[in-house]
Amino acid sequence: MPILLPKLIMLAAIAAALLIGGLFFRKRSGDRRANVIYGMLLIMGGLTQLHFLWDFTGNLEAHPNMRFWPIYFSLWLPVLLFFHVKISFYPQYVFRWSDLKHFGLPIGQTIYFLVVWLFPEYRHEAGRYFYNPFYGGLEQALFLAGWPLYVLFCVLYLRRRRRQLKRRSLPRLLWYIRKLLKGCLLFILAYAILSGADFLAYKYHLADLRGQVWYAGAQALSFTVLLLWLCIYGGQVLVWGRKLMGARPQVQ
Repeated sequence: MPILLPKLIMLAAIAAALLIGGLFFRKRSGDRRANVIYGMLLIMGGLTQLHFLWDFTGNLEAHPNMRFWPIYFSLWLPVLLFFHVKISFYPQYVFRWSDLKHFGLPIGQTIYFLVVWLFPEYRHEAGRYFYNPFYGGLEQALFLAGWPLYVLFCVLYLRRRRRQLKRRSLPRLLWYIRKLLKGCLLFILAYAILSGADFLAYKYHLADLRGQVWYAGAQALSFTVLLLWLCIYGGQVLVWGRKLMGARPQVQ
């Protein structure tokens, strides 16, 4: 039962993320681009959670080839959250070439997994290694730095939009997004503590924490809680989507 319960929670998070993420592609209220971006966020988060589930259950050790399946999108998640928030506030925003700087590492991560999946000769024998920016200790550091950084960007847009509206009370959309951002920071803190311990241990060869069942489960569940929080927000938007949009912001 102690091992079965985390598996069930992870499976529930995967199912919820894939289902709600898929529904966002069919959502008609709100901005189409913001809906698609959030759908991508949930689906990529669900697939990344599947990778963590395989790690927790020992499948990556028993079947090393599964480690290189292109379903790991950790570097995409904070970037997609940022653009969902930005476009939700400013639906008429037009993507610029300068926005590509945000997608360099996420696209590189996807290309990396596609290459090592299709061409096994390029794989590292340990799978992940410290200096790999797409799957390893450095990737974890980028992931941990990316979440608070992009949440900060979202908060700055939230404050700017609130000043522009000149209202004492927040519109529904801004209120829900503020709650979303607060929850993300809280849950990423737990993930950061665990990943930071893994980062230091892997760097200085103190221990291979990912080889410990308790650690793999704790890290996977901390990510699970974050994913479930994203699903809760997504479910609220789907149910009350028309009410959430409120006044249409102006282009920036």
